[in-house]
Amino acid sequence: MTDYDEVYVSPRHLAGSTAIGDPGLQPALDAGWTISHDDAGNAYLPSPDQRIRIGYLPEGDDDALWKIAAYQQPFAKPRWAAAFSSDCPTEFVTAFTTELVPLHEPEGDKFLTGGIGYRLHPVSTVLQPLLDAGWTLATNFHPTRPELRAPDGLAGAWFDRGNLDPDDELTTNTTRWGMWGGPPRARWHAVFSTHTPTRLITATAAAVADPAPVLRWPGELSRMTRERATITPVRPPAPTPLDMARSRRPAPTLQTVSVPRWTTSTPSAPLPGPFRPASRR
Repeated sequence: MTDYDEVYVSPRHLAGSTAIGDPGLQPALDAGWTISHDDAGNAYLPSPDQRIRIGYLPEGDDDALWKIAAYQQPFAKPRWAAAFSSDCPTEFVTAFTTELVPLHEPEGDKFLTGGIGYRLHPVSTVLQPLLDAGWTLATNFHPTRPELRAPDGLAGAWFDRGNLDPDDELTTNTTRWGMWGGPPRARWHAVFSTHTPTRLITATAAAVADPAPVLRWPGELSRMTRERATITPVRPPAPTPLDMARSRRPAPTLQTVSVPRWTTSTPSAPLPGPFRPASRR
């Protein structure tokens, strides 16, 4: 496998995270949001009005690699919060941020609404992409917490109908909605508090259910991925006669300029004011 630059991994809920957070941050960067970093290398992308905050936290104080929160006012308590753990496939975060960023308007509240009263939430509507992909209701779920399971039994998604503490939802993994993947000792999770717009959860579920394999560098693959996922090397196309003829020609001497790829380790001034969603214990 090391002879190949990239590999395809499926199912994607066993792919693990990418080594950098670029894809999950890109929707906000494309919208003109400004990135900053702290001295530890964590990255922060607030919306221009500070009412949405995305944090990519490889050096955070818990296992949440991504924390995302939305606020009615910049200095208010979060209206809702979401978190994705360290091994969560980055494609799922990207699906969430791709759906979230266009909802932001300077004078609008679309990104704060859409979390219907939890007692009325039809799981079959919000998590329909998983049902369409053949996920079924787990037989051993708690009466107030129905859970869907992937056909291989190595991923799930749940909805808690119980009475949850609003503050705990913002700072812990005891939340209204959640998803997970992997075996018990190598499991990722994604959690969403009660008022998270359900369209964001549905977009994440669609990314989880997508049968298309995802690309990874061999060095990104965890032991769990190597043991349980299907891994297919990306083979380069066979060279054409024109390619072979060109390879025999002497290469011209060119003056080049190196342009480094953007990563989350690029130094920048820290973001002023409160920029970090509530930490999870």
